[in-house]
Amino acid sequence: MNNVSVRLVFDRKHVATKKRQSSVQMEVTYQRKRKYVGTGIKLYSDQWGKDLKVKNHPQSLVFNQKLNDMVSGIYDFVYQLSSQNIPFTFERLERYLNNSESGTTNSFLSFMEKRIYERQVTDSTKRRQKCVLKALKEFGRIKDFTDICDENIRAYDEFAKKRCKCQSSVYNYHKILKVFVREAYAAHLISENPYQNFKLDRGKRVARKFLTKEELTKLETKQIDDMCLNRVRDLFLFCCYTGLAYADLAIFNFKDAIMTDGMYRIRDERIKTGTPYNISLMDKVMNILKKYEFKLPVISNQKYNSYLKILGAFCEIKKKLTSHVARHTFATTIALANGVRIEVISKMLGHTNIQTTQLYAHIYQAEVDKEFERLNNIV
Repeated sequence: MNNVSVRLVFDRKHVATKKRQSSVQMEVTYQRKRKYVGTGIKLYSDQWGKDLKVKNHPQSLVFNQKLNDMVSGIYDFVYQLSSQNIPFTFERLERYLNNSESGTTNSFLSFMEKRIYERQVTDSTKRRQKCVLKALKEFGRIKDFTDICDENIRAYDEFAKKRCKCQSSVYNYHKILKVFVREAYAAHLISENPYQNFKLDRGKRVARKFLTKEELTKLETKQIDDMCLNRVRDLFLFCCYTGLAYADLAIFNFKDAIMTDGMYRIRDERIKTGTPYNISLMDKVMNILKKYEFKLPVISNQKYNSYLKILGAFCEIKKKLTSHVARHTFATTIALANGVRIEVISKMLGHTNIQTTQLYAHIYQAEVDKEFERLNNIV
């Protein structure tokens, strides 16, 4: 690869104070020559850290993400030149930067990278989108808008099949790429959308695990002396009786609850999708809240899932407990098994479409069929 280095530089002329701002720039070095590229970010002297990151600023996270993306963009440009055996020059860099700013670039990869940064989505969705962008660069046949055609989409499908272990993962690779192809088509950057002629195979859906009533009771009644494990159990049960995903649990605030018809209710939007959800806080949920004086002892998702493995083993539950299992348990064992209509469950869970909720009905029916088979063998 061309031996190019990029680093962030703040206040190059040493003029910044706590009352006077100075610019953050990118210093691009190649063959002992330097070029400074503006980022559009200006800070006071106490807003830049020794770790070369923005601090003490209300937009710190946004600015640091923008700076990271800008540096990555230059490195990606250098990589693209190298992969095509084109030598790096500052003139080529200048053209790349000018095209990026004016939006006249023919690069679909640059367009996709820019839209990933601009789109208001969750961090997990952004990570998946960046993963697909990286895969596209490895694929190598879709770089510019002119490369988006039926033939290359089929070739990308074969590439994804070799890369992924199951068809559902291949489907997700297409699902993400399809979003940006559709945006390019809507913006008249491409004349045709090849996905209109390409049928996506979802693959076999992985069965969603949930706890049966017996397993849930075992979990609730098990004597646990360890304080941390006890708290994790309460968090898990809280989700079992509300249907909240971990991301929504993490920001739960009882102050948002409204008393209606003798019950506290929460109406909010899901962190993952922004879709509204509507839940009531049942007695078991209120008991957990009272135990912690209405402030849940939330821990990181990683630690939470680690403790759930220990909790499952301790309670002799064979199924692997995860934060998703609690949500699935609410949908099936708590709601569906007790006669709640699928349309209502969809509103409770904040699903974007009824098809997602109907998966739980299929899972629950499979469990019913299995139990009938077991009874048939007994009687």
